Amino acid sequence: MFALKFTIKKQQAFLAATLTLGSVFYAANTFAAEDDVILTFSTVGDSRQDPQNIDPSVKINSQVGVGNCQVPSGATGLTANPGLSGQDCKWLQNTTALSRIIRSIQAQKAQMLFFNGDMIMGYGKAGVPVTRTSNGVGETEITSPTVPDVINADIMQIYKQYGFWRGMVANLMETGTYLVPVPGNHETQCKRCGKSAQVENENAWRDNMGDLILDTDRFTKLVGTAATNYSTYALPALGTDGITTDQSQLSYSFDVGQSHFAIINTDAVGKDGYAPTAWLEADLSAAEGRGAKRHFVFGHKAAYFYPYTGSAASSTSSLNNKNSVAAAVFWTTINNHKATYFCGHEHIYNVSRPGLFNSYQVLVGAGGSPFETSVPTSVATDRMYSWATVKVYESGKVEMNTYGFDPTMTNPIVKLETVKLTHF
Repeated sequence: MFALKFTIKKQQAFLAATLTLGSVFYAANTFAAEDDVILTFSTVGDSRQDPQNIDPSVKINSQVGVGNCQVPSGATGLTANPGLSGQDCKWLQNTTALSRIIRSIQAQKAQMLFFNGDMIMGYGKAGVPVTRTSNGVGETEITSPTVPDVINADIMQIYKQYGFWRGMVANLMETGTYLVPVPGNHETQCKRCGKSAQVENENAWRDNMGDLILDTDRFTKLVGTAATNYSTYALPALGTDGITTDQSQLSYSFDVGQSHFAIINTDAVGKDGYAPTAWLEADLSAAEGRGAKRHFVFGHKAAYFYPYTGSAASSTSSLNNKNSVAAAVFWTTINNHKATYFCGHEHIYNVSRPGLFNSYQVLVGAGGSPFETSVPTSVATDRMYSWATVKVYESGKVEMNTYGFDPTMTNPIVKLETVKLTHF
């Protein structure tokens, strides 16, 4: 009997030891299988309000005709309030939508937010006060401007709008998210001048955004690691982009570890609707030479238009609508370097793989500007304020989750898609 009990005890001890050892092996394998997130960033674009074409969902009937909203693109620069709050009529921002997006991105603990252009209404010409015309032709400088002349000048309105937008996003920079700005056509173009980019507007961009491009000390503090190998488009231009104005701080790039980030201006002076593809090709190749494993490119205009129900594209809708050959060369560059392209311009949400290529175009231009369509379509996300948050893992895996909320701005935020951006 004693021998039997001893044998049973030995068997129990062996079983316990085996289970314990198995637990150690399981724990070790589980630990080895963990794939930590090493970088998180978000991206969205297009938050400016349009007082001449507001979305029906934001209209406040009691505010219709109460005061005038400033529109730097028009001959007089004023339009009767179509139903915006007094705040958004004055500052031309969809404050409610953008505020909610910012709070959500803060909650997701994004280390960077890339804002893909059209953060201001802009569309004027940030120069001296002039006698404005409806087409920008024959305008003359007001040599002895009055106070109203100065207040209503495009430059005053543009700087005022930049100031309000910077105030809107300032809390991001104070709570752990570095703001990376991307120029849009409303920042660089003058509408009454034929929707063409102006050197005065490129200078105004640098004056209002240059402190972010790139504050290396603050970047390191917020992101937790340095942005290295900062580079910007400098004249003389590389390759055959044909750009003749200073593009410093308009097209630029940097590395964070083995992730490379390139920002491009898709509406440079004289090259409206074109990507600086030659510069980008050289930039991405140089990054690969340094050991970059992942490429993320941010521009305002989409390479390819998203044809939602009832849509009709124009020559200003996308790079492809402007020049299909140039757009194809740009997209070949994106695909060859296994990059992901994030953009805005269309006030809508769409994730696609254009043509037969493998790279993704991520359209997140629904940051608050009036939706492309004023009525619901068969795709619910066509009328949702939306953004993307991307996580880069230690293994090299890249996962993008997209989120949105409906125009009521009161219903819960929902996840739209999960996309693996690890290519090929």
